[in-house]
Formats: sequence, C-alpha cells, structure tokens
Amino acid sequence: MARHTGSEENRLRGYKAAAHNLRNSTQARTHAQEEANKLSAEYEHEPEPVQAAESSEEEEQPTMYSAQHERNVKRGLKAAVHNTLVSEGARQNAQRRLDEM
Repeated sequence: MARHTGSEENRLRGYKAAAHNLRNSTQARTHAQEEANKLSAEYEHEPEPVQAAESSEEEEQPTMYSAQHERNVKRGLKAAVHNTLVSEGARQNAQRRLDEM
C-alpha cells in the first residue's frame, strides 16, 4: 500500500471515524464507509515511493541529531547541577558527566 499524504490520511481517518460513530445516521455512516473504501482503493494501486531518496536523508540525519542530542544532554546536566531539588549525589554525578564531555 502506498503512502498517503498528511491531508489524505486525515480524510481517511475522518471517514473511518464517521463510519464507526454510532451517533451518526445510518446514511451518513454508509456514505463515510464508501468514501473510506474509495480512498483506500486509490492508494493501493499507486507504486511505493523510491527508498533511495529517503536513505540519503537518513544518512545526514544522525549527524544533526547527535549534535543536537549532545547539546540537550549538556543542558540537562547543567540544570541538574544547579537544581536544589536534586540530591547531592545526583548533582555530583551530573557534574562529573559534564566534566567528561
């Protein structure tokens, strides 16, 4: 099954929800189920997106993620060191980890 775009996925979700909502009339639920079936059928016949394009983006992502992750870890450790609600042992451990970075 091919991927849906965000708005198409939302439409499909909405139709499925309406089809299962007992507060809707039988006619509305039937219509919603028909529309959901149409949307699902449309995307079953489309080819899958090429995976090569995604893999090139994934190769770049870990570098950016790890740099941002390291900055966030440092921020969290600094916050722990200065937070008086954190135990003395945890603050010392956070300071030790900060010194190692």
